[in-house]
Amino acid sequence: MTYDDIIAEIKSNLTGNADKDKAYLIKQFKMHNLKEIHLELGRLLWDLMSDEEQNAYKKAVIQDIPVDEFIKSVYSYLNYGDFETALKELEDYMEILPFKFREDPQFDYFYFNNPLEEELFRKYFKTPKQMKVIPFGDEYPRVFYLYGVVLMNLSEFDRAESALKKALSYNPVSGEILSTLSALYDGNYDLNNLKKTAVEILKFSYDPREIAKAYRDLGYCYYENKKCNISKALYEQSLNYENHPRAQIELQLINSYLHIDETDIKKVLNNENIPANINDDILEISMFLALDFEKKNLLNQSLYFYGVLYNLTHDEEVLTKINDLKHRL
Repeated sequence: MTYDDIIAEIKSNLTGNADKDKAYLIKQFKMHNLKEIHLELGRLLWDLMSDEEQNAYKKAVIQDIPVDEFIKSVYSYLNYGDFETALKELEDYMEILPFKFREDPQFDYFYFNNPLEEELFRKYFKTPKQMKVIPFGDEYPRVFYLYGVVLMNLSEFDRAESALKKALSYNPVSGEILSTLSALYDGNYDLNNLKKTAVEILKFSYDPREIAKAYRDLGYCYYENKKCNISKALYEQSLNYENHPRAQIELQLINSYLHIDETDIKKVLNNENIPANINDDILEISMFLALDFEKKNLLNQSLYFYGVLYNLTHDEEVLTKINDLKHRL
């Protein structure tokens, strides 16, 4: 029998009695192995369920899905611009699944993408309660981040900010989360929070693109406040990390109507208490981790942190080390 014949026969045997039909469909699951038939049986069974049964079924299914698989499914909706479906999936997930790492009277939970972020956190933050690091791979806090991203795309800006701040509470040194918050503040013309967030990015980010964007955001803030000499220095500084068209355009605009002498960029930034260099702690911790992993013969991990160093410094000795390690793999 063909797939269509099998499904037609199954449907013809349905009686209209929900309990009998559910029992019949469950029996059919055991009689057929074809995935497509199982999918159609699932749809038929779903239509027979009460609201209470559907909720119980969704809960059981969600609890069986590893969080990383769920996150991948959300990204697939984002890639197609299907924010409404992504929102529903996220809200169902957060409602049904008991969050493992909620507020706890004894522990403060945090999640880091790598040891560099954890060491930065330990250096700059103190926790009133005992600190617990969520195991790598248990990316439950990332659900809040994605929720914020989806809400931003649906113009739910207040709710998006709340979700992103919740995500940030689990990883206060995340350049990714801070950069997304800065995009929200930029879109809402919230210059005060945009400036504060940009400075935090310069303190904690190890991604040149995030650093460049933070300098551009600061350049924009100072330009809007009529401080064009500082704005120019910031846009010029951003070009050290990314040759972005926006910086070039803004510099052309400033130079077109203002005759500003060449400025000492570091002096200008220091006068404004804006970091003019990469955070030394990021460089020192990255070097320590690169050497430590190399000693342990964990060469891929070592390469990652040498890569962080090279992307930030373009040091030829670091590049030589990277090439050496690649030959040893």
